[in-house]
Amino acid sequence: MKKEISFKLFLTVLWRGVCQVLKAIGKLFGYKEGTTFGKVVWMVFATCVTTLLLLLTVSVVYMFCDAVVYRKWIRPNTSPSVYMEEHLGNSIYFQDLYYRNGRVLDKENGKTLIDDVKWVAKTDDTLAVFAVGDKRGYLNRFTGEVLVPSIYDRAWVFAEGLAAVEKNGKLLFIDQSGKVVIDKGHVVPFETDGFFFRSGYCVVSNAADDNWGLIDKTGNWVLAPEYEHIGHPNDSLWVVKKNGYYGVLTEALDTLFAPVLCDVTVHDNFIEARFDDYTAKQYDFKGRLVTDFVIDEVENMTYASTELYRMAVEDEGTTNYVEETVSGIAECQKYCVYNNLLGNHYGLIARNGKRITPPLYSSIEAIGKDLYLCQPQGIIINGKGQRVE
Repeated sequence: MKKEISFKLFLTVLWRGVCQVLKAIGKLFGYKEGTTFGKVVWMVFATCVTTLLLLLTVSVVYMFCDAVVYRKWIRPNTSPSVYMEEHLGNSIYFQDLYYRNGRVLDKENGKTLIDDVKWVAKTDDTLAVFAVGDKRGYLNRFTGEVLVPSIYDRAWVFAEGLAAVEKNGKLLFIDQSGKVVIDKGHVVPFETDGFFFRSGYCVVSNAADDNWGLIDKTGNWVLAPEYEHIGHPNDSLWVVKKNGYYGVLTEALDTLFAPVLCDVTVHDNFIEARFDDYTAKQYDFKGRLVTDFVIDEVENMTYASTELYRMAVEDEGTTNYVEETVSGIAECQKYCVYNNLLGNHYGLIARNGKRITPPLYSSIEAIGKDLYLCQPQGIIINGKGQRVE
């Protein structure tokens, strides 16, 4: 029959084995059991082992009391110090606490409405998103009442009466009662700033190739998911990107500019479009031309002349003279048109503001009073834009 080995028996055998090993080592240094020297050695050893065990026990008990008993049980309940406080509405506040997760508090009644809250995100809408653990829900920021329980993996604020939520990797849209109103199998990309309805539409990714399109409030596609990016810089225009180029759509999703622009910027009162011929123009919000040529920067150019001047240099009380080349300012200036896709390009411009060349060059360098080296062609032109052979 096999004999069961208890934990006590295991420790006893282990201890005896350690003692036998230590005695064998001790004999090499003159230790003999039963002698006065042997008893002293054994007493010192036993005292050291006992002291080490005592210190180890004290350390373990201290760490447990500090990390568990005090930090998790005592301090959170006796030191509700407020690190940060955010007013949600009326007498409702979110308090971020020092030693544990925060709480939603009704200050007027001194009552904690929701405890163990990580954060609250509010907007001008009545409902605010709150996080408990790894889940998200919605509360009424004026009453503190939980209207949608914290059951979602991610949640975004309400816009135009709907809010996007993620559950088990699926993108859903709910109304303010918590009812799911859009469930069309849309996906949530790994990186996204969120999903919000604007002007009746929401930018959503498809599941196939991570392209983007627009859905309406029924969840149906109104703009096919074939774009690399869709932006909504104002309430009347949509900016789309396809195959690396940009286009502009109206609020009704009619094409104002096809995706052939190198870049596009929507300002308060006009659209700035940049083309693959390195030029830039400005249009109004109906696509009518406002400025037919945009210049972003004008710069003087200097060149090294044949004239020299002497400069005195003091060195340990001795005056030496060195000759330096005099720099001159070229007759013409260079202007720059920015282009994020093709790189900035330069053209030649007269000092009276008349453009001499289109912005065809990646760089222009003055090599004489009225001679200019242009790259990447590696050609030299004069102040009239004519090539010098």
